[in-house]
Amino acid sequence: MILYRAHLLWSASPTQLGEAADGALLVDATGRIGASGPFEQIAPHHPGVEIQDLRPLWILPGLIDLHVHLPQYEAVAMDGLELLPWLEVHIFPAEARFANVGVARQAAKCFFADLLALGTTTAVVYSTIHQAATDAAFQEAESSGIRCAMGKVMMDRHAPPALCEDTETSLQQSEELLQQWHGKADGRLLYALAPRFAPMCSPELMRGAGALSDKYDAYLQTHLSENAQELAWVKQLFPDCASYTEVYHRHGMLNARTLLGHGIHLEATERALIREAGASIVHCPSSNAFLQSGVMPLKQWREEGLGLGLGTDVAGGPTLSMWQEMAMACTASKLRSALLHEQAAVAPAEAFHLATRSSAQALGLQSRIGGLEPGLDADFIVVDPRCSDPARRTEEAAELVLSRLLYRADPRMVRATYVRGRRCSALDL
Repeated sequence: MILYRAHLLWSASPTQLGEAADGALLVDATGRIGASGPFEQIAPHHPGVEIQDLRPLWILPGLIDLHVHLPQYEAVAMDGLELLPWLEVHIFPAEARFANVGVARQAAKCFFADLLALGTTTAVVYSTIHQAATDAAFQEAESSGIRCAMGKVMMDRHAPPALCEDTETSLQQSEELLQQWHGKADGRLLYALAPRFAPMCSPELMRGAGALSDKYDAYLQTHLSENAQELAWVKQLFPDCASYTEVYHRHGMLNARTLLGHGIHLEATERALIREAGASIVHCPSSNAFLQSGVMPLKQWREEGLGLGLGTDVAGGPTLSMWQEMAMACTASKLRSALLHEQAAVAPAEAFHLATRSSAQALGLQSRIGGLEPGLDADFIVVDPRCSDPARRTEEAAELVLSRLLYRADPRMVRATYVRGRRCSALDL
């Protein structure tokens, strides 16, 4: 066992922070949190345990990225286009390169290392249509130590020839990967079926993906209601469905393990379908702005009881930093509030909750990750608040420290990242 002494900070509720200014986090030999709280209360109960005094650094729960595209990492920050032309010009060529397993493996190695270095301990990842590339990516995820749900992209129509699959092949290869990887590394690696989005998936493919999710209790990730042009295309392709969400509902793709990227333009009936299924919407504010898709009414969706998480959506989002994504969630909500005269502004504590507790709940893993309570897995990060503060302060109100971590994120501020108590990435402590 190891007892880490530092300033502890966590999300206590959707709007409130919890902290222990002189805190202790006890990690047991199984990689779980054995105790946490004020050092003076914890330490006397564990005489002789190894103590790592990290003061004046802070310990926070690991961040959770619920929507990110591994093969698109090389194509970040390609500005100037909306969603559909951006896919054609920049993204599909990048994904086609993953036909080369060597390219895929090297990209995955860099991708997972960068996620961990930025403080992301859990990621839900899209690969490409390539089975071998996805297998290689899982191998790299396993080696890196990150907690990861991932799946090969599935698309069998309206895609470039190099990326368009046969329906049965897509389903068969997805099931083979699922059987190989879902639950591996004692549950640290999970499978997330990935039908790209309705316009590029036949009804047969969508029904098959939904059936596999049900059969294996696996996640299902896709995109929903991101862009006006996309919405018009869905309406044209599925004239018998009253809405985009109904397309997924009718084809068996909505369940409690479904993660719906974006969800910007949703009617009340669609939101009701999502709530009834127990599915979750993944807010991707940086990508929504970058691709000119819109501003999701985050506060309204939360108040209506929709399941919510946060994702960088690289390469729609320009960075893997969940710090910047949290900041953008706040900024986008303020713009919506100012422009539409809504009570829509979101504070840093709310964004932090979205990137930890709320995203853990969207995965059904709230009893394993997202906080610093005893019994949870020891997925945590060690942060130096001086890196984001021009005055180099170490002890200040938690709300102010968190605000600077978000709005002035610096890659140097994440000093170490732990998953199940294992240090997976570190600067010199």
